[in-house]
Amino acid sequence: MKDYLVLRSACEKIFYAGGGDFWFEEGALGNENHILYKAYTISIFSMCLVMTVLEILAAFAGGFPDDEHSDAVTFALSHTIVLAKMSSVVVRKRVVRALCRDAVKVCAAHEDPKLMATKAKIIRMNVAAYFACVYGSCVFYVFEGLRKLYFDGTHFVTIVTYWPSFSDNSAAATAFRIICTLVLSFMMLPMIAFDSLAVTFLIIIKYKFITLRNFFERLEGEFCKVASAESLEAATELFEKRLKEGIVMHQELLRISKEVDLSFGVLIALSVCLSFVSDISLLLSLTLAEQLPFTTSLKIILFMTALLFLLAEFLCNAGEITYQASLLSGALFASGWQRLGGGAGGRARLLVPAAAAAQRPVVMKAFSMLPLTYATFLTRTLTEQTNRRAGAGRGGRGSPQNMDGTAKAPMFYAKKSKPSVFDSVFRLL
Repeated sequence: MKDYLVLRSACEKIFYAGGGDFWFEEGALGNENHILYKAYTISIFSMCLVMTVLEILAAFAGGFPDDEHSDAVTFALSHTIVLAKMSSVVVRKRVVRALCRDAVKVCAAHEDPKLMATKAKIIRMNVAAYFACVYGSCVFYVFEGLRKLYFDGTHFVTIVTYWPSFSDNSAAATAFRIICTLVLSFMMLPMIAFDSLAVTFLIIIKYKFITLRNFFERLEGEFCKVASAESLEAATELFEKRLKEGIVMHQELLRISKEVDLSFGVLIALSVCLSFVSDISLLLSLTLAEQLPFTTSLKIILFMTALLFLLAEFLCNAGEITYQASLLSGALFASGWQRLGGGAGGRARLLVPAAAAAQRPVVMKAFSMLPLTYATFLTRTLTEQTNRRAGAGRGGRGSPQNMDGTAKAPMFYAKKSKPSVFDSVFRLL
């Protein structure tokens, strides 16, 4: 599948989710300036904004029990970051449109259909898996709300907001809680669409570098074929033409890689920050009870899985770009320049600046500080596992004992009052 169709499909999902028109062909997806579409977009993002503000108020000033307070803290942090992620891409709409146009054109004449089919399959698998993780987590939040309603005798709740209060079980309060659940499901659609567009760009750039490497590796074969069929002069002229074409494509790819980093760097950086919410959720869950209900455990596990999966998509695909770009210098050296006839040294000088540029690592960075590489993902994963083990050590199911064998109250659970938002964050740190 051509990059034109892949990127257009990703932009269509954003358009239908209310994020606007990011495709470079004006009006091809629809009219984003139409009054009905503007009303649709404003209504979605307004509901998400209002819900997030109510979650923040619930986290700071709501009088909720520990389990609902921890959910309020988690959602207040995560939804604030989600809105910031989407806004960071919306404000760069013109840059993303130009990026779509340039990504479609570069290396398009030399793409291998089998390689492109593999790329499209990988993109579909990544997006589908991310969609399943996100909405799987949402489903178990609904199951947890139903469990509280039918087994705990309280009320149905998924999103904890400042209003209604915990003791309010009126019909209006129940209806508002259901509406917040629906708003959550709508909010996930533009979030998944924007994240999927960023992942799609990373995978496309990765395969662009693979295509360019294959292009350089084929030069020697083309040179020998033309030299045997025609003449050495014709083969040398073709080699020089192809080499210049490859160098131009390489420079264009380096420029597009920087544009991708500028356009989606904030979104990816905020996704790295968002992954730390999983640690907050885990540490707060340890304050609830010695044994968590099955649905509560599943919703936390799926929530952390979705965040970790998104982090893996960004960091590993960005790291793959760094790896594939590093192979270009070897492909340039093995392009067959040594087979050129007279004047080979002069023509081979074209390789010197190109090889030097290929040896400079293409590393994307979050906030211009954190490198988006495999090493960063492994470090982040190992840190999360360390935090989980530390949390399990502090809040294990077994009760600690004194020297005389009597039960000792765990300091982690001993609280005179409900922990504040700052206490929750400080425990994570």
